[in-house]
Amino acid sequence: MDVIDAHVHVFTDEVAARPAECFDGEPCFELLYADPKARLASVARLLEAMDADGVSRAVVCGFPWRDPGRAREHNQAILQAAKDHPDRLVPLAGVDPLADASHAEAERALAAGAAGLGEVGVYQADLGDAEVLARVSALARLCAEADRPMLLHTNEPVGHAYPGKAPMSLSGLYRLVAACPDTRFQLAHMGGGLFLFELLKKEVRGVLKNCVFDTAAAPFLYRPEVYPVFVQLAGEDRLLYGSDYPLLSLARYAKDMDRAGLSPGLKAKILSGNARAFWRLEDLS
Repeated sequence: MDVIDAHVHVFTDEVAARPAECFDGEPCFELLYADPKARLASVARLLEAMDADGVSRAVVCGFPWRDPGRAREHNQAILQAAKDHPDRLVPLAGVDPLADASHAEAERALAAGAAGLGEVGVYQADLGDAEVLARVSALARLCAEADRPMLLHTNEPVGHAYPGKAPMSLSGLYRLVAACPDTRFQLAHMGGGLFLFELLKKEVRGVLKNCVFDTAAAPFLYRPEVYPVFVQLAGEDRLLYGSDYPLLSLARYAKDMDRAGLSPGLKAKILSGNARAFWRLEDLS
């Protein structure tokens, strides 16, 4: 079965080897990677892991650095990796919406060949905050103008705490999507559960029509029953396999899908077909 991983992360060799040297001035990076057990991967390691798991293509994220020089360097490294491996890697550009230079860097990276922006993350503020909403909306509209998607960090607003769990309200996330109706969003981590509100009779299904959701970190967050529930509420075509590599391997996700009793056809959509359609991979070939 063909497999497309729609959510992976890589860093330059230097950052992967010495992450602590990047903590100064980068509170979100420190929040996520201060734990010595946190893993950072290089492009070479990603390609090895893809070969081991039978992944044909991966949508590659960097990090939303606050420092503009570091953001540009990381984005350029991912763009170059995709040029070196055009049949394997789909490059995204990472920007911190709260950084003053983020819009200019997003414009530059999209013009240089980035397939979209991501993973865009605001880890220490709510998307419902007026300034945060305005800044992320501006980037989302830029994506719409370029006809490229945005892979957006989301997380559930309740439950256990973990590094990188933002103080995110689903109402704030919903306001963002509603404010950017022409943007194609990939909402990471199953959209923080936003898909559950497609049960509502009015408005929500229309607002979320351009959103897909990915499975990144799902085995840590949800019981396997989430898969058939998602399909029942949001449909078969809107869930994309994303490993959040190097967090988890394909085997861990496949195990939960099998426990949930997914049919081979539905697994094929989640593992490749939906990502191929959303990211328009045939156009990128």
